[in-house]
Order: sequence, then C-alpha cells, then structure tokens
Amino acid sequence: MRTGTTVGALRVASMVPVLYFGLQFAAAPFYRGYSFMARDASTLGGPGSSWPGLFNVGCLCIGLATLIGAWGFRRAFDALTVRPVIAWITALAVVSCGLGSINAGLFPLPDPRHTEGWLAICGLGIFLLPFVLPIALWKLLEPGMKSYFIGNIIALVPLVLVMSGLVQRFSMMAGIQMPRFQTFLNGYQGLLQRIAAVIVFVPIGVSAWYLMRRMRVGTSVSGD
Repeated sequence: MRTGTTVGALRVASMVPVLYFGLQFAAAPFYRGYSFMARDASTLGGPGSSWPGLFNVGCLCIGLATLIGAWGFRRAFDALTVRPVIAWITALAVVSCGLGSINAGLFPLPDPRHTEGWLAICGLGIFLLPFVLPIALWKLLEPGMKSYFIGNIIALVPLVLVMSGLVQRFSMMAGIQMPRFQTFLNGYQGLLQRIAAVIVFVPIGVSAWYLMRRMRVGTSVSGD
C-alpha cells in the first residue's frame, strides 16, 4: 500500500465537514419554510421535504466518506507511530461517526430507528471525537493546533450542559425560573445542533488536513 493511498483517504476525511454542512444548504430549498435556527438537520430528510431523498442519500455518501477517512486515520497513525490503543480508539470513533450518518440516511425521521436503532447506538461514539482526536495527535501538534483542540473542548462543556438539560435541572433544584432560557431552547434547537456539529465534525476535517500535512513533509510508512 502506498502513502498516496493513505493521503487520498485523509483527503476524503478532510471533506466530511464540508459535505455535512453543504448537504444541508443543498436540501433546505426543498423544505418549505425550513429554519436553520429552529429545525435540526435530520428534518430535511423527513416527509416535510419535497425531495427527502437528496438529504438521505447524501447522508449515506457522507457515511461512506467518513468510513474511508477512518481507514486513512488508522494508516496515518501507523505511519506517525501513534500509540496503537489510542490509534484504534480514535479510528473506531471515526467509524462510529460514519455509521451514524449511514443510519440517518437509511432510517430518516420519523422512523424511531433514526435515534433508537442499533445502528444509531453504534453512532454514539461520535461524541468521543473532540477528545480522542487531540489525544491521538497531541505529540504531533504545533501550539496553534493544540490551542484549537483545547478551545473546542472548552466550547463543548457549556453546550453539553444546555443540550443535556442539566441547566434546567439545576435551575429547578435552585427554585429559579428561566422562561426566557426555555423560549430560547424551543426556538433555537437547530442552532444548538449546528454548533455541536461544528465541535464534533470540524475536528475530523482539521485532523485529516493536519495528518496529510505531516505525511507530506516526510514522515511515511516504512516501505510504503
């Protein structure tokens, strides 16, 4: 196997965030009155769309691209002597991301398997990516890249508190009424989901780009 093949797979991985957000912009015109602020991405593949197949087939393509990218990550980790355990965990987390996209395409809303099926459960590993990607790459990263990943994790903390319902739970325990906050949550679910997607999906592309850069400057698999 040649280094060029690994770089090609990483190039595919680097396009995953572009494909993810680009698909939404392509599918939105076919959903009358669609709001990026209020509605989540999966709605675009539901019955309210005049062409749901565009989004659903697109999700399958993104899933396939992510699986190819996972192979590229695993090969690059070998080339750059990342510890095998964390290399496998990270590659499997990327695989999980791909399975989640495939699940979204196969079982669009309102199918309960969209969120409750076994393939959806397999896709939950996506939430490990903001953590395992920087761990795998840490010794290879330049200071600016380390700052990016740290900032990404810091941004994730308040988002988890909001989207998990912990903020509401704590406010109830403290006897604090937060009607405006609840109104915000009801009206901006789509915005919150897309912020989460930036935190989860964009590191795939950033990490793939960085690995390609490292591969190109001279570090390669012995004999590749």
